[in-house]
Amino acid sequence: MVGYWQLLPEGLVLTGALIALFGEFMPGGDRGAVRIGAALAFSAALIIALDGSSGTLFGGMLTFDGPARFIRAGVAGLTGVWLLWLSGRDIAPDEPRRRDAAALALLSAIGGMVLAASTDLITMYMALELSTMPAYVLVGYRRRDVAGLEGALKYFLLSLLTSLIMLYGLSFLYGSTGATLFADISLSGTGALGLIAALLTIVGLLAKLSAAPFHFWAPDAYAGAPASAVAFVSTVPKIAGAAAMVRLMHVMLPDEPQLQWILLLAAVVSMVLGNLSALPQSDIRRLMAYSGVAHTGYLLLALSSGTQYGYGAVLYYAVAYAVPSLAIMLVVAEEGPALADMAQLAARRPAVAWSVVVWLMSLIGIPPLAGFFGKLYLFRAPLEAASTPWPVAAVVVAVLVSVVSAGYYFRVIRQMFLADEPDSPCVVPNSVASNIAVGIAVVATIAMGIGIAPLLELVGL
Repeated sequence: MVGYWQLLPEGLVLTGALIALFGEFMPGGDRGAVRIGAALAFSAALIIALDGSSGTLFGGMLTFDGPARFIRAGVAGLTGVWLLWLSGRDIAPDEPRRRDAAALALLSAIGGMVLAASTDLITMYMALELSTMPAYVLVGYRRRDVAGLEGALKYFLLSLLTSLIMLYGLSFLYGSTGATLFADISLSGTGALGLIAALLTIVGLLAKLSAAPFHFWAPDAYAGAPASAVAFVSTVPKIAGAAAMVRLMHVMLPDEPQLQWILLLAAVVSMVLGNLSALPQSDIRRLMAYSGVAHTGYLLLALSSGTQYGYGAVLYYAVAYAVPSLAIMLVVAEEGPALADMAQLAARRPAVAWSVVVWLMSLIGIPPLAGFFGKLYLFRAPLEAASTPWPVAAVVVAVLVSVVSAGYYFRVIRQMFLADEPDSPCVVPNSVASNIAVGIAVVATIAMGIGIAPLLELVGL
């Protein structure tokens, strides 16, 4: 596709959002509108995957290259999986309409897809806000749930504050360089003002990625939100945020090497704090929130290398992490948020239990799953670029805390296979659509590991 046709996938997702908003007029009503949105999201992902062209739009404000294709397809595909699962589940009478959640997710996906292709400060900021604003509402989706509303408020206030800080940094960045296009931005010769601009800019992205020390909103927000909303909010916007971080660092790191040390410090703190805090959690939503902080640390570790290899590793692992994480939270949405709710899942739903095992093994980094290759490339990037012992020490820390992560992931597996049967086990109605969504997530986790070569070519590895 060339010209404005390159925005066809975003147009399809926007069409799905509009259909969801007026779902009561569609065949099949509420559920039918969500399934149409899922079909359009999958269609958008397929079009992006099959389209091998590249180009720019709006004077270089959007760039459709290999990394953009990979992230846009990942965002659209994961949104499709989430909507397909949503269309198959029954909604409680006291919950808002399912089509409202579908419309919010699709609008957030549009922002993520545009963000992945943004190569201009203006489009990047607008797309970033579009991808996160619907997430505030999804976290507080149950309007009568006080805990969910509290989590949504915390998420909103911290995101608002960090967005303002980021906007302040972008204004400094423009003032010191006189450009908004990434290709024209150079921090060389800008002195302290350029470094301050870069620091303020990345603060906003670190908060969106729930990196320490800007992670405090995540555990409370996730623990109060419906697990189905957490599945989307904790993964899809994070993929797009990782893509934006890569594009910004590609511009900033060559001229401001001090940023490498800041990213390296944030990576170590995120990895250690995230994994150690996840160990005692009994609520899987909080466990996955702290796990997400740790995985953001892995991304920052590779990002700190400042190499094309590291940037490609970040993009690949962002999707490799998002697929199993989203799928696990969908199962939690069906079974219940407490760790005890997963007891004897292998006896009740063996196929789903073994699917969870595959996803958890990928998050730990067991070959030949996607997570293994993702971590391999993430940890290799700083080693190849290391000019001092500190990046090597950070990689050692990353390997050690990855071993620690196996402790809390295996707690989930133990519950599914070895724990005592609960007195009143959850009975989940069978749903073809939800089962298909789970199957897609399993296949994607395995396929991204086995068929890794074309994906690495897309992200530049």
